Amino acid sequence: MKTMPDHWAAHDPSEPSVRVVIVEDDENDRELLTRQLRKNKIDQHVRFFSDGKTALKFLSNLPPPAPFCDLIAIFLDLKLPGLSGLKLLREVRQMPRIKNTPVVIMTSSINPKDFEECQGLKVAAFIPKPVTFEVFSQAIMRLPHLPTFAVVHPNAPTRLHPD
Repeated sequence: MKTMPDHWAAHDPSEPSVRVVIVEDDENDRELLTRQLRKNKIDQHVRFFSDGKTALKFLSNLPPPAPFCDLIAIFLDLKLPGLSGLKLLREVRQMPRIKNTPVVIMTSSINPKDFEECQGLKVAAFIPKPVTFEVFSQAIMRLPHLPTFAVVHPNAPTRLHPD
């Protein structure tokens, strides 16, 4: 399995713009995400981070969006080294430029408080780990059409909760 870089060089106009940010410290989950994004032909527009602090620094200093090339989603693990995913999510929701960007949570946490806080912070989907290709694919396909909170579980239909 290839290793994904935590940082890419400062944005160069000749490079693809960042459309998706993935904050995940598990290499297997990162590879699963990469496969699905490759299938949807957006894998060249992804920036990976394995910890919350580095992701926060990047997200706090995003370059101005290019026309039709802004950030479309953040995939976030809750259990991260350094800065937790929940703390990062709280920070993202305070950033005017990206506060409405869809965030998909992928976590092994079964704590109902985590679920409730994510719902309160208006995440697009909450995916329990282990994440399967099928479940992740469902979350990706629903992203542009999710005005409400979704829970994607491998053995149950998606549940939607009103805002």
